[in-house]
Amino acid sequence: MENYDDNKIVITNDDGEQVECEILFTYKHEPTGKNYVVLYPVSQAEDDSVEEMDLYAYSFIENEAGEGELFALEDDEFEFMQDVIDQFYKDQEEIDD
Repeated sequence: MENYDDNKIVITNDDGEQVECEILFTYKHEPTGKNYVVLYPVSQAEDDSVEEMDLYAYSFIENEAGEGELFALEDDEFEFMQDVIDQFYKDQEEIDD
């Protein structure tokens, strides 16, 4: 993971391609203390023809230097993070109304 600034990072996707992403939000799961980050590709955000953006979710650990290391979600975290993402979008709709 490379940091460009506080909100953008470069990840390597499953196809081995580097993708510049922006952080949509971070989430701390209080019961476990684990941190999560949800990202989206900058290129899709800038493309008006994209109706639904890809989202990438990872758990992460931040070191003392403020740099983070991303980890793939465990099987039991996928459904949980989908619920978190759904709630994020619900909250955004309420703010926009």
